[in-house]
Amino acid sequence: MKKFEILRYLKRFSILIFLVALAGAAAIYLYADGRQMYTASVIIRYTNDGISDGYTPDGSELDVNEIYSSTVISQAMDALGASGRLSTIRSNISVTPVISEDQQTINDALLDKGEEVTYFPDTYKVSLVVDGALGAGYARNMLDAIIQSYCTYYTEKYVEQKLSLNPSSGLLDNGYDYYECIRILENDTTEMQNYLLSKREHYPDFRSSRTGYTYADLCDIYSDFKKYTIPALYAYVLNGPQVRDGTVLQEYLANCIETAKQDEQITTEQRDSLWSLTDQYVYKNADLLKNYFTDQGEVVSAEYILNNIELEGAGDKAQTTYDGLVLKLVSLEQQVAASQIDRQFQEEILQSFRNVDFGGTDEQHTAMESMINDYEAQLKSYYEIINTSSKELNLYISADYLKMISSVQVAAAINVKLYLMLALVLFFVIGCCGAVLLGRLSDVVDYLLYVDKKTGLPNREKLNVYITGMAGRILPEDYTCFALQLDNLTEMSRRFGYTVGDGILKDFSGLVQLMGDTDGTVGYNGAGKFLAFFDECSSRKAEVMIRILQSQVDEYNKLNPEYPILFTAAWATSSEEELYHVRDLVRCAQKKMALTAEEGGAILGISET
Repeated sequence: MKKFEILRYLKRFSILIFLVALAGAAAIYLYADGRQMYTASVIIRYTNDGISDGYTPDGSELDVNEIYSSTVISQAMDALGASGRLSTIRSNISVTPVISEDQQTINDALLDKGEEVTYFPDTYKVSLVVDGALGAGYARNMLDAIIQSYCTYYTEKYVEQKLSLNPSSGLLDNGYDYYECIRILENDTTEMQNYLLSKREHYPDFRSSRTGYTYADLCDIYSDFKKYTIPALYAYVLNGPQVRDGTVLQEYLANCIETAKQDEQITTEQRDSLWSLTDQYVYKNADLLKNYFTDQGEVVSAEYILNNIELEGAGDKAQTTYDGLVLKLVSLEQQVAASQIDRQFQEEILQSFRNVDFGGTDEQHTAMESMINDYEAQLKSYYEIINTSSKELNLYISADYLKMISSVQVAAAINVKLYLMLALVLFFVIGCCGAVLLGRLSDVVDYLLYVDKKTGLPNREKLNVYITGMAGRILPEDYTCFALQLDNLTEMSRRFGYTVGDGILKDFSGLVQLMGDTDGTVGYNGAGKFLAFFDECSSRKAEVMIRILQSQVDEYNKLNPEYPILFTAAWATSSEEELYHVRDLVRCAQKKMALTAEEGGAILGISET
C-alpha cells in the first residue's frame, strides 16, 4: 500500500477542499447575515443654563422622550423619504443618560444614605436598532435625520417659535370681494415683512444654504410687494370700480372704520396716560438731583449719573425706566398715526364704493381675479422659502443649546467578516481532514482491489482500467509501451521454492518500478509479465531505459549469483510503429517480446522489424 503522504492527499483533493471551505463560509455568512442587526448611536448634550436643574431654555421641564415622539419621527421619515411603520422605528429607539463614574458613585452613595439625588444629567446616548436587511447606511441616515428633526423641534418649541404666518389662500373662492382680498393679502405681507425685519435685525449674517437667501433678501422682496404690487392692485380695483357685491363690501368697510376708531380711542388713552407718567418721572428725578452729591461733596452732573449706570452693569444698550416709557410712548404715537392714516384711506374707499352694487366688465373681473390669484401663489411660494430658511435657522440656533458630542456611529450586532474568516479557516481544516481521510481510504481500496500483493505494483485489473481509459484517446507522439517478462521465475520457484521465487519477483518489480525519469504507469500483468507506459518517450530513449535496467539487473546478479534475474524486454513507440491506439500498441509490444523470447534473442529484447 502507498505511503501515508498528507501533501499528496491535499494536492489530489485540493478542489474539494476549496469547495468545502467556500460552501461552509457561504452557509455561515447567510446564517449570520440573516440574523444581523445594526445599532446606530450618537451622543448629544444640552448646554442651556438651566439644564443642571432639568429645565429647557424657556424654563419648562426637559423631557428627553420627545426625541422619539411621533412628531419628530414623522418629520425624519418625511425628510428621508423612508417608508414603513412609524411605531416600528419608535419602539427601536432608546435614550439613556451618560453619567461619569465619579458622579454615579456619588449618586449611589446618596441613595445608600436614603438621600435624594438632585443631579440631572445633561448628556444622553440615543440609539436606534434596525434590521440587518435595511443595512448600516439606513441606520446611520435614519438616526441622523431623527436628530436633525429633534434639533429643529427642540428649537421651535423652547427657543425660537415656529413660523406660523401662513399666507391666506383661496380668498375669492371663500366669497371675499376684491378689495377685501387685497386688504387681507396686504396684512399678510405686512406681518411677514415685520417678521423678516425682526429676523434680519437678530441674524443679519445668516444665509440659508438650502434656499440661498438672507433675511435681508427676503425683506427686500416683501418690501417690493408692499411698495409696488399692493398699490397696483388697489389702483386696479378702484378703476371702475371693481366690485362683486357692493352691499357686503360697504358693510365690511364700515365695520373696519368703526373698529379703527375704537382702537384709536383706546391707544390715545394709553398714550395720554403715559404722557402723565413721564411728566411725573421728570419732576421726581429733578427733586432727587438737587441733593445728589459725589463722595467729595460735589454736585453731580447728568453725564456722571449715566456713566455710573453703565459702570454698574447696565452696559451700552442699557435703558432706564424713563427710556422705556419714552419708547412705549413713541410706539403708541406711531400706532395712533398709522391707524388714522389707514382709517382715512378706508373712508375714501368707502366713498368710492358707496351706492355701487356691482362694477366692472367681465374682462376686468377676469384680470382682477388673475392678479389676486397670482399674488396668492407668489406669497405661497415665498412662504415656502421662508419656512425652509427658518427651519435651517432653528437647526443652526439649536447648536447653542443642543450639541452632538459624537457623529453617528453604526455597530453591527454580528461581525460577519470575522465569522466569515473563522468559517473559512474552520471548513478549510475540515476539508483538509476530509481530504486526508478520503485519500487514505482511496489508498486502502486501491491496495485491496488494484495492487498485486507480491510485487506491490498495480495488478492486471488496474492495468485494464488504465488501458480502458486510454482506449478512447488518440495517443500522442513518442508514447511508448514496454512489455517485460521475468524468464526464470518458474525455474527459481521450482528449484528453491516459492519463497525465493517471490523474492526474485519482488526485487525485479522494484527495479522495473524505477524505470524512466518521468512519471509513468508500471503494472504487473501476472505470470512474471509486466507492462509499462510512458509519455514523451522516443524509441531511442526507450532503448536507453532498458539498457539502464539491464545494468541494474547485472549489479543485482553480482550480489545474488545463486538467484539471478533473467528477463526479456521489448517496446513499441507510437510514432515509430505508427500505432496511435493503446490496445494496438500493447499487442505490438507483447508480440515483439514473444518473438524475442522464442528466437532466444538478446536480453534487451531488441528485435529488427
